[in-house]
Order: sequence, then structure tokens, then C-alpha cells
Amino acid sequence: MQIIAFNGSPRKNGNTSTLIKAVLEGAASAGATTTEVNLHHINMKGCMACYSCNEIKFGVCAQKDDLSPFLESIKTCDGVIFGCPIYMYRVSGQMKLLVDRMYSLYSPKTEGGGYNSEVPPGKKFAMIISQGAPDAEQYIRSARWLAGMAGTGLGMEEAGRIIHTAGAMGQVAENQDLLQQAKDLGRKMAGK
Repeated sequence: MQIIAFNGSPRKNGNTSTLIKAVLEGAASAGATTTEVNLHHINMKGCMACYSCNEIKFGVCAQKDDLSPFLESIKTCDGVIFGCPIYMYRVSGQMKLLVDRMYSLYSPKTEGGGYNSEVPPGKKFAMIISQGAPDAEQYIRSARWLAGMAGTGLGMEEAGRIIHTAGAMGQVAENQDLLQQAKDLGRKMAGK
């Protein structure tokens, strides 16, 4: 069982990072092998809209950077965690770069138009979203968008989501109930 977490927060020890670490701890306690990718600390470029992934080599992004092997691992792992803070009513720029590059995980259908997912069926995903503002509308749209991309678009099954609002930096580390929810989500992702 392999779980990969994409951390879209630039803060190494912020609320998003703390929750992701707790989810991965729960998954590891259930026997999963875990990997965290901090998107802010790797060299990655945005989608170039070259369509190489849809016209030349299906399911493979033409760009070669630090993100490339992790895009491939989305196809081979058992579960994916998308974690990010909300900035200006949307996911962080780091998470948006990842999602745009995930376009390479689609391939055109041979009949009737549309796209097929290059992600094998049965893969689970979870979302970790944090924001400083208490207004739920600010994260609900982003949660729906991420769930639509991973679920409807790529055919993954949502295992759960954790949303933390109105939190000061580092506040999550003091919230034992929330950390336990995160660990429980990790165990669920690992099938326990």
C-alpha cells in the first residue's frame, strides 16, 4: 500500500503540513508506505498547453522536472492526498501548478470525444484544506473543484476530507481531536 501526499503549502510546519503529517502517520500505522511531496520546495513548471500528453505520448507530461516522477507515481500508488491552504479564495499556486500538470493523466477517447483517465480505477484520494478565514464559502468552492478533478475527472474515490478554518499559524498542532481525525483518515486510506 503506497500513499503519496502533495503538500501545496509553502510553510514547512504550518497547519496544512501538520495535518498532512498526521494523515501519513495514520496510514503508516496501518502498514502503508508514505511519501510527502512539498510542492513549494521542488523545481516544477506550469503546464505549457503543448498537448504532447494527448497527441504524442498519452499520459506522460513532456516536461521533465522534479514533478515528473511524482506525476507517474499518481498512476502507481494506492492513494493520493491533496493538501493546501486557501489563498485569495482558491488553492495555493503550488497546488494549481500540480493540478494543471495532471492534465497529462487524461488521454483522448477514440470514439465520441472526451477523455479517459490514465489513473487505474479504485484509487483513493483525500483532501486537507486549511485557511485563516472563518468563512466556509472560501474553501467550499476549492474543495468541490479538487474533488471534481480527482473524482469525476480522474475516477478516484474520495476517502474523506479535513477542513480547518480560522486557524492561526501552528494552531492545528494543539488540536488533538483534529489530529486524531487526520490519523483516522490515514488509516482509512490504508484500508483499515
